Amino acid sequence: MKFDINKEFSLSQIFDFFKQKAKDAKDLVSKIDRGSIKTITVNGRSIRLNAVRLGLIAAVFAIALALLINLVVLPGTKYRQYWGIEFDTVGDYQQHACGSDILLFNHSGMKLINNRGQYKWEVPLTLTNPSVDIDGKYILLSDLEGNCSLNLYNLKGNNIVSYPINTELLSAKINKKGTVAAAVSEEGYKGSVVVYNRKGEEIFKWNSGEGYITDLDISNDGKSIAVAQMMSDGDETYSKIHIISISNGKETGSYVCEKSLTASITFDERDRIIAAAQNKIYGLSKNGNERFVIDLAGKSAEKYNITDGNNITILCRGNRGGSVLEIYNKSGKLTGVYNTDDQIKKMSLCGDTIAVSTSRNIMRVSSSGKLRKKKEIDHDIMSIGVYGNGRNVLVLGGNSADITRMK
Repeated sequence: MKFDINKEFSLSQIFDFFKQKAKDAKDLVSKIDRGSIKTITVNGRSIRLNAVRLGLIAAVFAIALALLINLVVLPGTKYRQYWGIEFDTVGDYQQHACGSDILLFNHSGMKLINNRGQYKWEVPLTLTNPSVDIDGKYILLSDLEGNCSLNLYNLKGNNIVSYPINTELLSAKINKKGTVAAAVSEEGYKGSVVVYNRKGEEIFKWNSGEGYITDLDISNDGKSIAVAQMMSDGDETYSKIHIISISNGKETGSYVCEKSLTASITFDERDRIIAAAQNKIYGLSKNGNERFVIDLAGKSAEKYNITDGNNITILCRGNRGGSVLEIYNKSGKLTGVYNTDDQIKKMSLCGDTIAVSTSRNIMRVSSSGKLRKKKEIDHDIMSIGVYGNGRNVLVLGGNSADITRMK
């Protein structure tokens, strides 16, 4: 059998081939009475077989086959690189993994791109400050800063719900159950949080009287919200995080981020809380108890990512003009540091895949900080995004787009 190594999922051909061979072998063995000499007919010829010896041969063959796949086939398989993809790359796109594909969005709407650079669908919209949150089979598109647009889509690009937001939208998040939490401005308060079910019906509301809401998130089980507020005691500003039960509106925990302003907050896969401030990353339990604090200790943090993938990444400026990428696990433990003399401008995460780029190079870095792959791109890199399969990266720059396999 010939394998088409240029196909994106060519390994499936290999596995299907060997699966069929294994089935043929199983059918053959089923004809044999193990423990005795058996005569069978193959293509009109009588053959005497010993079932025990045949079992040993099959075991040796299976081991040899496994070694062949792992040591020869997989490392040697070539995958097509897609260069110069023809679609509209003009515009400052943001990218997020979505299913096995990648979602692009900017002020003109959003579009889903497959692993060959083809449109799966497109939603044209006019947006001022778009933001997207993706979880499971849901895409939540919000338009922030003075606008009041909040819409829920499925992975086929169909609009499921348009939420009745009639005031300024500050932040919005969704969980895998389709439950949405939105922070909005509210007259007489310093913001409010409204929770909607997947039908778009309001099921909970909480008003903020102490401080201005900077971000929020909703737990995976849909039972709690975490709200970050900007507080002031007259001399200093700081943040306070509230954990609130949706069922009864009671606060189940809180945490004060002293001398820090929290800009982003998220629940991890175990519904623990991670919050990012300008100089620290906080890890809290479900009830707001401190689990860890990552102190940047005066380092200049340029970017961070606490929401995508299995790691927390912090990008800092190096002492000599280069970049330092610090990588932590979701328990706050430093697992690796990647140093480069070049300046890292973009980074993207999906699963355990960490991709970063300079002006003309794209690199994959392991969670231990090791450089695993590096490729030069023949144009300036404006944006990168790891596909949902964790293997491919979409590289945008000017009017050019490339898809390259990095894992």
